Amino acid sequence: MHPNDNELMCRVGRGTAMGTAMRRYWTPAMQSSDLPEPGGDPRRVVLLGDAYVAFRGEDGVVGVLDEGCCHRGVSLALGRVEGCGIRCIFHGWKFAPDGELVDAPNVADENFKKRIRAKSYPVREAGGLIWVYLGPAELEPPFPHYPWFDVDPKHRINAYLVEQCNYVQTMEALWDSSHLNFLHQGPLSHGGDSDLEFGKKTQSLLLSSQPRFEAEPTDFGFHYAALRPDGDQEIARIQAFIPPYSEHNPNGDLWMSVVPIDDYNSIYFHVWWDNSREIGIEPYRSEHLQFIGLDDDALRAFGMTYDTINDPQKPYIHNGFKQDRAAMRAGQSFSGFHSFTQEDSAVLMSAGQLKDRSNEHLANSDAGIAMLYRTLLKVARSTERGEDPVGLHANPMQIIGRTAPVPKGGTWRDLVPHKRPAKASVEPGVEMAEASAD
Repeated sequence: MHPNDNELMCRVGRGTAMGTAMRRYWTPAMQSSDLPEPGGDPRRVVLLGDAYVAFRGEDGVVGVLDEGCCHRGVSLALGRVEGCGIRCIFHGWKFAPDGELVDAPNVADENFKKRIRAKSYPVREAGGLIWVYLGPAELEPPFPHYPWFDVDPKHRINAYLVEQCNYVQTMEALWDSSHLNFLHQGPLSHGGDSDLEFGKKTQSLLLSSQPRFEAEPTDFGFHYAALRPDGDQEIARIQAFIPPYSEHNPNGDLWMSVVPIDDYNSIYFHVWWDNSREIGIEPYRSEHLQFIGLDDDALRAFGMTYDTINDPQKPYIHNGFKQDRAAMRAGQSFSGFHSFTQEDSAVLMSAGQLKDRSNEHLANSDAGIAMLYRTLLKVARSTERGEDPVGLHANPMQIIGRTAPVPKGGTWRDLVPHKRPAKASVEPGVEMAEASAD
């Protein structure tokens, strides 16, 4: 990849092509559990390089405003949530969730409040997440509806981590099925002994370390399929990408989304759901998260929470990510890391916070990576041309991930009936990524 394309794909700040495109979508900003109580403490949130304050009023309604008070720029994250609004502690100005200045106690002119308004953003709360729209008001798209919005919280598990690298690097692990057989062979080998559905659903990965890969652009983004031989059939693991953040996992009950905090850090959301079983209650919830390495103890130990990500003692490149070489030598661990989450994090961050892709040599096993690069570049370039970015109006209720058998010589496309191929187009500068995958 040319360095200019890498910059185009990875840089998300205000005024960049990708940053402009990302602001056109509804963005998952945090979990509902980050603002658990009406009238509780506000929270500082950084998304796409910009800082905001989020708060839940005493009526339960969430507001998201620019962090800096529009009076003198003081952080509203230091403010007080009072009633249905937030009050700046510097001069007492109080703002409603829609930005209305409802009180300015140091200003005698009552009409003054009518002339001032904080910058606010549309907010929705659904599926255990708080979503925000950061783009131009006149271009706001309909709020997307996902299948897991409709399940009771007891039937859902929400989890996330923060990672000290660019969002594309975090995403790459999702579109590289062949690494699962190597990097994750330790936790995968224990999955068959587990009562957890996640462990059972990943056992088909053990069929082959050299699956056949196909990736195909669609009207919403792309599909990626990894097919492993199993007797007279193949097991197809199909996942879907809805730009710019979201993956529908082949297990069919898992949605993941990687959102840039800035160019060098990202938030990685996970949502599992089950229409019939109460997976969100204990002890199943904790057992599930511990198996994957998403429990609080494991995340904090690896510096993957907001309050540990900048800890100088966290595992990082300068200390070899505290890899357990003794366990590797003793045959107790292939990677020397705790589980799926920590294994992915170590290898992805080891390339640096924003890696140089000009020396990558993609193989046919990297079909998903090449398609990810091409699709993200298309998102950025479409905005430069003044077009709607790819997947902006996708219907997530018709986009699925799936694992199922197909006869040898058959097609996995029949397993995703709502799939529609993308319109033929040539994106300048992305042909080399496609050629590399070949």
